[in-house]
Amino acid sequence: MKLTCQPHVLSQALQIVSRAISTRTTLPILNNILLETTSEGLSLTATNLEIGIRKVIPAEVADEGSTTAPARLLTDFVATLPEAPLEMELDTSNQTLSVRCGRFDTHIKCIEADEFPPGPRPDEGDRLAIPLESLLGAIEQTQIAASTDEARPVLTGELLQIAGPRLILVATDGHRLAERRLTAVTSEELEASLIVPARALGELPRAFRGESGDVEVLVSKARNQIFFRAGTSEVTSRLIDGNYPNYAQVIPSKSSTSVRLATGDLMQTVKAVSLFARDSANVIRIRAQQGSVMLSATTNEVGDSRAELGAEVDGSEIQIAFNARYVLDALSVMEAEQVEFKFDGPLSPGLIKPPGSDDYLYVIMPVRVAM
Repeated sequence: MKLTCQPHVLSQALQIVSRAISTRTTLPILNNILLETTSEGLSLTATNLEIGIRKVIPAEVADEGSTTAPARLLTDFVATLPEAPLEMELDTSNQTLSVRCGRFDTHIKCIEADEFPPGPRPDEGDRLAIPLESLLGAIEQTQIAASTDEARPVLTGELLQIAGPRLILVATDGHRLAERRLTAVTSEELEASLIVPARALGELPRAFRGESGDVEVLVSKARNQIFFRAGTSEVTSRLIDGNYPNYAQVIPSKSSTSVRLATGDLMQTVKAVSLFARDSANVIRIRAQQGSVMLSATTNEVGDSRAELGAEVDGSEIQIAFNARYVLDALSVMEAEQVEFKFDGPLSPGLIKPPGSDDYLYVIMPVRVAM
């Protein structure tokens, strides 16, 4: 293997693919990144056997070949190199990779590529395409509600429901739920309910940075692997086996109070008032009445804060309490200038959504407190 590439391009790719490296692996080869020459340049692949990330960067290839290099060492070293042509050459007799760049002449001990676990290939299965920006936006809006509790593995994933051209992403941790509806560009009338690890979806914005167009989504025939491809980047993941909860029954079907107000003003107000809730379970109280919404938080040892906002309020007056962080999470991903809250009493789940659209729904459970 012999090639020339640009250090900053290689450095960016190494930082992205190395995120698939596990710090807890007992297999030494999984601490390495697979380097392979291709017709497009240099391919870099890393995996922890659950998630795999692959990037291809431009390179002038003199001799084809492959090897695996220590991920952390190579990533940290390349990040320090000057902006000069970087030459890589592999001595296959002892698996030593020579890296020459500017004043540096470095040799790195590698492990043969044959020892790297072969990645799953989507030779057969179902496929569809989704606009890249739409998918990344949907992940951002739903991932906030995914659980991090490994005791319930199903909830650490996101439900990806595919029905023809319609896609639904759902995440819940039992305290809140986020649902985003999308439309695929192409579809073979695929019907599927897949649970994708939220961590894998969270890697897509980094892996696909700089790419454009559509993301090709491929589901293996055995329905145990999913592949996301955009440009020269690919993320693969095992699917989580299990049954996702019947989330639809959690989404409120009616409301007695509807509140509409400016997203930015509300977010700034919740941030400020919630500072006084940090030592009292992060509880923020909301009182909605005709023409206004009052936000308040109190901690006996710290103090209290109240703020009133103008709002369009339809229906009966209500007092309800929520975890402030859950509210802020929803507001931070709300793309509309206004946000709508729907309530059906102080003990029923609240619904947060953009006005006039059901493409994004965020359900949040109330906190039982003395008002």
